[in-house]
Amino acid sequence: MTDLGVIGECMLELRNSAGNYKMGFGGDVFNTAVYAVREGLEVTFFSAVGDDHYSNYLLDCWRRERVSTETVRVIPSATPSLYIIDTDDQGERSFHYWRDASPFKSWLAPGEYLDYLGEELQKCRCIYFSGITLALLNPEQRLLLFAMLKNMQANGRLVAFDPNYRDRLWESSEDAAYWFDQAYALSDIAFPSVDDEVLLRGEQSPKAITAHLVNLGLEEIVLKHGALGTTVVTPDQTFKIPAQHVGTVVDTTAAGDSFNAAYFSVRLRGGDVVEAAKAGSKLAAQVIQHAGAIVPAAL
Repeated sequence: MTDLGVIGECMLELRNSAGNYKMGFGGDVFNTAVYAVREGLEVTFFSAVGDDHYSNYLLDCWRRERVSTETVRVIPSATPSLYIIDTDDQGERSFHYWRDASPFKSWLAPGEYLDYLGEELQKCRCIYFSGITLALLNPEQRLLLFAMLKNMQANGRLVAFDPNYRDRLWESSEDAAYWFDQAYALSDIAFPSVDDEVLLRGEQSPKAITAHLVNLGLEEIVLKHGALGTTVVTPDQTFKIPAQHVGTVVDTTAAGDSFNAAYFSVRLRGGDVVEAAKAGSKLAAQVIQHAGAIVPAAL
């Protein structure tokens, strides 16, 4: 049994450093996968690539990070998506994407792959996906994914969701909110952020955000609020965990992704939500002191 399965896209990354661009790789759920492996979990990646040189480059990189790629679907004649990161003096980043022909958009297309996908998902104790995962799938594929996840839960598996809202990927905020609420209602653990929820639904308080999610049936809500810390809401209690102080923020890319990874590493080993959130804050604080989505493993 694999600890964690992650569903989504990983892209080629070009990071601007003093006018020079360095190639890497990244994607929200994949970033979590890498950091979860480094935290000691066994992780399987459910995704799609093409059959070109750069797709093979990505597969080689993922294997070096010890993320299982056995469930990655190969789409003939497809090529990977690409993004460029620019960061300002405060470490805040801006992204430029080329993902219209993302291989992941064909991840759930009809074919032999679907015949065994459900069985592979069942091999994971927990499955994690994001709002970006949903945005890259069409409505019929989203419903197919939800059906597979419900089947997993019927067999005692966990489902976790991070909305990671990117407005440019959705037709409207109302469309995104509709699908996010379905994902929330399906999930056992959710990782919303205050910034994303405000951008998605308009001005609202953290208390209103968690109340909405409780009404959808969520029993483990990990509400992230950047430098203001994290609020974890369970049926029994609400916990507030402060963020770790960082002297110099270099790059906030993958801060939330790494937080989620450390949170999973504690919870899937039986630790409590406070311990998990503290671990998430600690790892995120380390990651944002370095450039790029995936920091060197030795750091």
